[in-house]
Amino acid sequence: MQLVTTILNVYKRPEYLHTQYNAIEQQTVDSDIWIDYTVPAGQQMFDLSDIAPTAKTTIRTNQNLYHIGRFFYALNAPTEYVFICDDDIIPGKNYLQHCIDTIDKVGDCIVTSYGLRLDSTVEKYQSTGIYGWRNLPSALNEPTEVDMGGHSWFLKKKNLNLITREEPINYTNGEDLHFSYLINKYSDLPLIVPTINKDDPDNWSCDFNQGMNMGNDKHATFKNKDHNSIRDQIVKHQLNNGWKLYSDRK
Repeated sequence: MQLVTTILNVYKRPEYLHTQYNAIEQQTVDSDIWIDYTVPAGQQMFDLSDIAPTAKTTIRTNQNLYHIGRFFYALNAPTEYVFICDDDIIPGKNYLQHCIDTIDKVGDCIVTSYGLRLDSTVEKYQSTGIYGWRNLPSALNEPTEVDMGGHSWFLKKKNLNLITREEPINYTNGEDLHFSYLINKYSDLPLIVPTINKDDPDNWSCDFNQGMNMGNDKHATFKNKDHNSIRDQIVKHQLNNGWKLYSDRK
């Protein structure tokens, strides 16, 4: 049995799957690959078997579970660890092992590739610190706890049940905020961005140039006009319902 199940999602960016699939296939830790494929309304369904021949694929043609659906999909994984990954993240070939090593060093935790610290006095989606691959080429010398994790999540499968504790207030946006809040409220697990050595791309959670190019295309959710206002509402709701930020706990 594999140690890790990687969950990839395909929606409006099927052209990125080949690069991402190869990045997981080339990992130093073997991973089963599951694809959560939602076919956009009115578009032709792609045959992903040629792009990702060893992957197991679930297809929805008339239903969109948005970003949060992949977390519930991952609950079916039979492996010790799950890796849930945005469609514009291209990890270095040793990243999964780096996540396992981080959990061994820190203790049980949720490893994320990109994290923010927030300010509870503001009650908005407004960071006081940004950590992770988008800060490259800056280094991160120690595993760092954050309030919100995004872009990818590596965790023990047994901890994924945290996603079921509360309904999100918005299904179309903010699954990263929602999961981060549930981790904080219902467990003592820290949300950790692993170390980054700027000279060791094999351990990076994402290839910087590819990630920035892919994540800034026309399908990027942050380009939606109501993106920040929705996330402001989510942050305020979560702070008023038990989310304790890092700065308030230290």
